[in-house]
Amino acid sequence: MNCWKSINLRKEYNPSRLMLISLTFIIITFIFSFLVFSLYYNEVTYAELSMLKTFGFLMLLYPVHTLLHIIPLWFVGVRIKADFKFNRRQKFPSIMMKFTKPVGRNFYVGAMLFPTLFINFASFLGAITFPPYMYYFLLVFSFNTGLAVYDFIYLKQLSGAPRECFIEQNKNGIDILLKQPI
Repeated sequence: MNCWKSINLRKEYNPSRLMLISLTFIIITFIFSFLVFSLYYNEVTYAELSMLKTFGFLMLLYPVHTLLHIIPLWFVGVRIKADFKFNRRQKFPSIMMKFTKPVGRNFYVGAMLFPTLFINFASFLGAITFPPYMYYFLLVFSFNTGLAVYDFIYLKQLSGAPRECFIEQNKNGIDILLKQPI
């Protein structure tokens, strides 16, 4: 297979710039979603959770989001290795996923969109079902959208790739591969 394009987000985008874009999406998404839901549920008495539970849910969102990337690939039969790394400079643990064989573009796009669609649908459903806890569900929705910014950037890069390409992960990002002509 020939490499059509290599995508490395750290080289193409500054990590601090990506973090700023992600935080901007979190804030904008929360403001707009809360405004829409508060107009619909204008006479609701909001319930309170402790700050510890709120931070606990938000800290669990990153591993759940990452594991939801893996589920569609498992159904296709791709073996995935997950490494949990804790770097003292980053202050937060990171989960590195690596699949062992190249994956088709459509399956990879589905795997990238699955956590965003699943968690956002569940949080919208929770906000509609339990209006007193609406802002907690919208907080999860907005944080998940902030996490999905990285996925959307990858999807933007993949949108120009040929349909019959394959995606392979390397230590710096992803490679878009094409079959060699015979």
